[in-house]
Amino acid sequence: MTEFESFVPYRLRALMDEDRTPHAIALECADKNALKRCAELIALRVLCKSDKDKPCGECSACIKISGGNHPDVYTAKSEGKRNTVKISEIRAICADSVYKPNESDCKIYIIPEADKMEPSPQNAFLKLIEEPPQPMLFILLCENVLGLLQTVRSRCAVFRLSGDDSDGIEICAAAENIALSVCKSREAELMYACAALNDRQQSLKILKRLGEIVREAVSCGITGKAQDCGAAVKELSLKVGKRGLLKMQESILNARRHIDRNVNMTLVSTVLSENLWNDKYL
Repeated sequence: MTEFESFVPYRLRALMDEDRTPHAIALECADKNALKRCAELIALRVLCKSDKDKPCGECSACIKISGGNHPDVYTAKSEGKRNTVKISEIRAICADSVYKPNESDCKIYIIPEADKMEPSPQNAFLKLIEEPPQPMLFILLCENVLGLLQTVRSRCAVFRLSGDDSDGIEICAAAENIALSVCKSREAELMYACAALNDRQQSLKILKRLGEIVREAVSCGITGKAQDCGAAVKELSLKVGKRGLLKMQESILNARRHIDRNVNMTLVSTVLSENLWNDKYL
């Protein structure tokens, strides 16, 4: 697994691979260094000039970003006793936003400890997030995204960084495969996807991620913003009704309970497959 895959949440990587990177991203993690590195890797991926294997780490854009001197990547400065971004800095960013990028197709603004900002700078930043004058990417780094004003938070795609491997590519791939198989026409494909649930600890992580996908699909169905979701979330939100999705969450929770009770894993995967297939018709 590359450093990019290790730091950047799988759901965000999937969107970036599909050229649907959200224009405003809120990253949540207690580790400030992890947040900083994740933001840098996102910037590398977006501005990398390579035709493949982004970020390449070798092109002029990657070298400048890694050196902290790319003219189109700006990290807001913190100040004061609380070491937070003040309204004067946000106003400076707003003023700078009208100027065209120097070397890239878009400008990137990174806001450290965005959740610690006072309401006034957050409100001043809201207008820019709502109506950026040109292609831009805003990356808000937060210990707790609930510290953001609801108006700001609702305009960002929120991603949580995890210290464990719950965002590992194998875990997420297995969960997404199950979710996508639910939407297919043959039940056998879903049974085959659920067969990945064979190791107890691994299966608990897959089911955790699967539950997150279903929960996101419910949200997409309510907001009608399926175009901003990953492929599995989008398919579920379009193919399965809200009632069916809610029942799927219950089926996934029951499967996790059965694993905790040491139920035979073959039985767990078989029952889950049958339940998910029936749930989608509700």
